[in-house]
Amino acid sequence: KDDISKLVTKEEAKQFATKDDISKLVTKEEAKQFATKDDISKLENIINAIGARWGIMSESSFRNGIYEILKDIGWEIKNEIIYDREGYVYNEPSEIEIDIVIKDGNTMIIEIMSSLKRSDLPIIKKKTELYEKKNGVKVNQIIVITPFIHDKYQDQVIAMANSMGIKIITSLDNIK
Repeated sequence: KDDISKLVTKEEAKQFATKDDISKLVTKEEAKQFATKDDISKLENIINAIGARWGIMSESSFRNGIYEILKDIGWEIKNEIIYDREGYVYNEPSEIEIDIVIKDGNTMIIEIMSSLKRSDLPIIKKKTELYEKKNGVKVNQIIVITPFIHDKYQDQVIAMANSMGIKIITSLDNIK
């Protein structure tokens, strides 16, 4: 086999070699230096955590900037934490954070997100309904501000949002 491996290309050798022959091409000692699936999974988790943290910080900065601008022109801005004892939003008791903008008696719910998934829309709708129920007010508009719609079919997500009364403002060429 050593003589043959010198005479043929690796691609040609694959036709003759068995899986056992190929596995011997790397020694166990050499293989220990390769990343395992667990190593890659841990790295992915770290990258996702950093990305999520940056997203949270960006959302917070953006929210603070918008609030500062709007309060100076007479809009009331509130960030409320509502305890959802019945588990209406997440199917278990939890704290729900809601950003509210009020102007001339009109109430808007604003969701600022680093990315939007299709599955976020029903949750946003439920958060709005919970706010209406707890405060006895009618929300006039629901707006989601996001730079990224995380879905293969972004237009379908936008259509779904529109059918639920949710307006999406994104970095796409036009505002939906």
